[in-house]
Amino acid sequence: MNTERIIDLPELFDAIASHLPLSTLYQCVQVSKVWHTTFIPHLWRSFSEDPSRCVTWSHNLTNAVHARFDRPQELEWYKDVYRRHAKYIRHLTLFIPVILDACLEGAFEPLAPSLLDDYMTGASGTGAGAGTATMPAVGGQSLITNLESFANEIVGLALEIYLPELATRTNPMSLFSTERDYGVEATTEPAAGAGEMMTKASRSPQTLLIEACQRLILCNPGLKTLNCGYTPHMFYGIQARLQAMGETGGGDGDGDGVGGARVFRSLRNLSIVASNDRIPVLPPSVTIFKLIGGFGTAGAPHHANQMNVTNKSLKVLEMTCIDSELHLQTILTQAPALKTLKIHRFPLPAFAAIPVSSPWPLSRITVLKCQHSRGGASITIPAYPSMFQSFPLLVEYHDNMWSPALATQLVEHCPLLEVIWVIRDAGLFGSPFVSVPKVVSRQVGGPVTDCVSILLTTLPRLRVLEMPHEVVKAENVLERPWVCLDLEEFWCQIVELPYLTAEEEQKTQEIRRREEEGAKGSYQQYARRTDKEGELMELHESCISTRKQIMAQLAKLTSLKYLSLSPDFKTRDDLFGNRLGLRHVYKSPRDGRNYIRYDDVLPDTLHLRLDTGLDQLACLKKLEFLSFESIDHRLDTAEIEWMAREFPRLKETRGLVTDSYVGAEPDPKIDALIALLRRLRPDVAQRQSFGGYATKIAHTSFGFTYSNDWN
Repeated sequence: MNTERIIDLPELFDAIASHLPLSTLYQCVQVSKVWHTTFIPHLWRSFSEDPSRCVTWSHNLTNAVHARFDRPQELEWYKDVYRRHAKYIRHLTLFIPVILDACLEGAFEPLAPSLLDDYMTGASGTGAGAGTATMPAVGGQSLITNLESFANEIVGLALEIYLPELATRTNPMSLFSTERDYGVEATTEPAAGAGEMMTKASRSPQTLLIEACQRLILCNPGLKTLNCGYTPHMFYGIQARLQAMGETGGGDGDGDGVGGARVFRSLRNLSIVASNDRIPVLPPSVTIFKLIGGFGTAGAPHHANQMNVTNKSLKVLEMTCIDSELHLQTILTQAPALKTLKIHRFPLPAFAAIPVSSPWPLSRITVLKCQHSRGGASITIPAYPSMFQSFPLLVEYHDNMWSPALATQLVEHCPLLEVIWVIRDAGLFGSPFVSVPKVVSRQVGGPVTDCVSILLTTLPRLRVLEMPHEVVKAENVLERPWVCLDLEEFWCQIVELPYLTAEEEQKTQEIRRREEEGAKGSYQQYARRTDKEGELMELHESCISTRKQIMAQLAKLTSLKYLSLSPDFKTRDDLFGNRLGLRHVYKSPRDGRNYIRYDDVLPDTLHLRLDTGLDQLACLKKLEFLSFESIDHRLDTAEIEWMAREFPRLKETRGLVTDSYVGAEPDPKIDALIALLRRLRPDVAQRQSFGGYATKIAHTSFGFTYSNDWN
């Protein structure tokens, strides 16, 4: 099949191109003209030199850089590939400066200030041919002109390896320098007689890199996302030069800025380091901003143009840290139109600064994502509980810490809450080092803190309650009815239900059988209960009645789509640790293998049985996901048949299948239930109970979206 025939079949291209991983780039770029013409553009649209994404390409490119003096043809091959495909690149992440050297004319040659002025004049459209973004004809033409996102991840070591002749310089640019060394000097012109171009030896490699990135930015007027990494000067330098040219950055958000508004007219998403942990002057087009801080620079001198900056167009703000209440209040004042605030790190309460007496500003924020706990530290109170006074319009709240104080603040100040998402120490921000959270196990008769019932009985707009490590006490469910009748997702444990031991259950069965036999004959004297038997039967009736009342409360949630009643943490020891001792490991007489004994599961479970009120859930016709405790669920054939019949939209269940690494002995009865559900409802996926907590049904099907993705 020739190139023309492939291109004429767009459906074939779409079907194949979507399955081409970036790791095939190195092979595909060498095979044939057909690949170059048809599939290479797709691969280059999201190009990255990240070794974790493109292993072969990145590894061989690094080897070519190291061997460029002995085998220069290898590096030239890469440069030629970059040049031929530069026009296809839409999303670029830099780890090695080779592509800049290949696609940007004179990338690491010093640029005269007047030439940079020409760049900015062309990009901002203030000179002849305004609005066409025409670059100067000499000193820096770029082959990459269609970028939509650009991220600079080049570190000093990679730069010095590539430019060894500059590696011996001892005056590298400081990341948080208070001097305005933003590449080309923004405030002074070269000394008379010094010439238009400065020598390369007079510039540090960091300065040359910043200038190259600045030129690349100016050559891509359609840039929408810019991640400056730890080289903020590549953004600040352009703004400083614009100010020196008598233009403003448009930081007030009114859109009346000249240079900043036009140079960055397409920019929407910006990530940058701020030397004073404050929001800098931003182009009015920027609506999403990530402020990278927390490097001990909060006390650094404030530049005059960053002290009282107000960004009225900013909608989403992500911050790596907050160091004080005053810091947070200042940020809220700087962004009055903010809708989403994400804070990665708070100080520990013991090290938090003394609260300030100034009032909290009212904010329009509707989504707040916090990470109070970090590194496994035990946090019981929020760092700044009074901050919720600023969020009366809050609709969605995320955190990895929960406490009575936090619940009280949310109920008092945030009556419009619809989504609460709390997972303790669970890597809220996508940490690859955290898998299944470790939760403190409960003990029989031990204290139980219920910080969830206050939400269910107070917040009528609540739609999503995802708190798998928190508990709702059964007595609280019986005392006050829930007001959140539009709840669509409920993921929480219901605990402290009355229960009987196995011996007591057997005794109740004997009493009932004896009473039934006595009622048939004339032996009523044998059917009489003793005082102990009477107390036991009262407890038995209480167990059934309590579960039926809780089922009746759940049955009122007719909009429920996701129901998870237990994440299997009802053991007196952690399920994933301390399980290899002799008291837990046993050898099965059936197959002679060793298994782990789970005989310490707390029996205060909301059993999904027909005799305890399961039939009341027949009104949950929208239910798509059902998860229950796998160690002690008490399900039987009748319950499986009822679920298969009454939940027509059910897509996934968890609780029958358990992970192999849990080490529990296979149960033929459970296997039969799994096979029965598979036969009755082959469309229902039966997932492992312990694995993949985050890979449940996509929330997008529920009409709302929230995830660990911060972009």
